[in-house]
Amino acid sequence: MFYYSAVVLIFVIVTGSMSNPTKLSLSEPERCCLPKQFSLQLTLTTVMTSPNGTLYISYSNYNFSYDSDREVAAMKGVVLSMQNYQKSTLWIIEDVKDWQTYTIDQDTKKCTKSKTLINAARCTLGESYAAVYVRSSTLIYGDKKIIVDTWLIQLEHADSFLTVIRDGLCTPLSGYTFSRNPAMVDSMTMTAFVPQVIDSTMFDMPEECKNAV
Repeated sequence: MFYYSAVVLIFVIVTGSMSNPTKLSLSEPERCCLPKQFSLQLTLTTVMTSPNGTLYISYSNYNFSYDSDREVAAMKGVVLSMQNYQKSTLWIIEDVKDWQTYTIDQDTKKCTKSKTLINAARCTLGESYAAVYVRSSTLIYGDKKIIVDTWLIQLEHADSFLTVIRDGLCTPLSGYTFSRNPAMVDSMTMTAFVPQVIDSTMFDMPEECKNAV
């Protein structure tokens, strides 16, 4: 059930690389794009209702990387189901160019291939039709002030609020995604952002996925 959540999540995070952002009005800050390569650590809480009405809750932590030159995004981490406290170790690769997502259960070495529902290779915050400015605020850490901007990203089956730091890198800080089908709410926190790929092996397709259908 968390596979769909992860795909939506990849789209929300990857807001940078494919267009030139512009400021649309005096009332909103400069629109921004993430660097063409970056890595971050992601903490995600998901609450979802399955088609049969069962409530699903999970907590997960991922290492996430994106490389626009290779047209690929990937995340590795641990998902904990709060119903039975079962832990799963996942590796998810999105082939942006071919619209394919590969989800590898690293405990069973099983790979599932699926069509990507939302492609990640766009600078969402640089496109007026995709992102709506919501508000800005100032965070204070000791004697340091950080200005952050929150945007509403409207998708076909989901709406997402993404907060980024106004630092020239469009550093993502936190976000919420509200999906309609399936009914789902995601809360995410992003830390340890760096404008480079730390582990490029995350993009290498494992053997178990090469014949996945």
